[in-house]
Parts: sequence; C-alpha cells; structure tokens
Amino acid sequence: MLFWVFDLDHTLYQLNSRYFSYAYLKKNNKLKNLLTLLPCNKILFTNGTIGHAKQCLKIMDLNNSFHKVYARNHFNNKLKPNIYVFKKFISFNNIKIKDKIVFFEDSIENLIVAKSFGWITVLIGNCNKKLPEIDFYFLNINEALDFFIKKIMNNK
Repeated sequence: MLFWVFDLDHTLYQLNSRYFSYAYLKKNNKLKNLLTLLPCNKILFTNGTIGHAKQCLKIMDLNNSFHKVYARNHFNNKLKPNIYVFKKFISFNNIKIKDKIVFFEDSIENLIVAKSFGWITVLIGNCNKKLPEIDFYFLNINEALDFFIKKIMNNK
C-alpha cells in the first residue's frame, strides 16, 4: 500500500513571518487540487495539537483532503523526531514493511528518523547541504506534488 504523509507547519504552508498567526494562512487551491490527484492514503502527521491542525486545514480549505490527521495529542504529547511517535504512527495506520510511505517534512531531524524506517523522504524548504537520508528536495509543497504527480502519470 502507498501512504502520502505530510507535516503541517512549514510544509503544507510556509509563512514569511517569524510569528505564526492564523490570519496569515490562506486558501491554496493549487495545493487542494494536487492533493486530490494523489492516489491512496493521505495522512497529516504534525507536532501541533489536533485543534491547531484542524483550524489550519479549515482556513486553508483542506479539511477534506486527508484521510486521517495525527497530532501530538495522539502520542501522549511526545513530538517527532521521537522514535516512539513514529512507531505509534506506524501502528495506528497498520503500516507494513512492504508498504511505501512518502513523507513530506520541513525538519531534517524528522526525515532522518523516517528514513530509518525505510520511508521515502521529501524535504520542503531551503537546505544548504545534501544528506543521504533525504531522497528529494523542494522549495515548496506545490513543486513537490507537481513532481510526484507527473512521476505517477508517466508510470501509467
């Protein structure tokens, strides 16, 4: 099975401000359309709270774009990159070794842990160094999804 796993903050949205405010979030119709083109399970996996995740998704008009949403509330308030959090996430989703997981994230530390589980890692944002644990680098989520959707379409 194929799973598309997304971080929220600084991955699905990138703000130009140092400080977060819901007022800075905007609808992203392109992102919404790209997410609908991805086959299989789309899961949000955030260090934020479930309330924060739902509020962000609502403002961005993405509340129906994900099959499941997992936040720190689901992991006893433990955060990525804690191994416990990844193991619980895998358990909650009944992910098997043979499954393919593509993980979009802005944190190198979180991607390194994901790679140790065999996930395909996609860094969103600027990065000055190339690391073996990171499979793909993109400046923003729209570029990343454009790439993967074209790749899927070319394999049909």
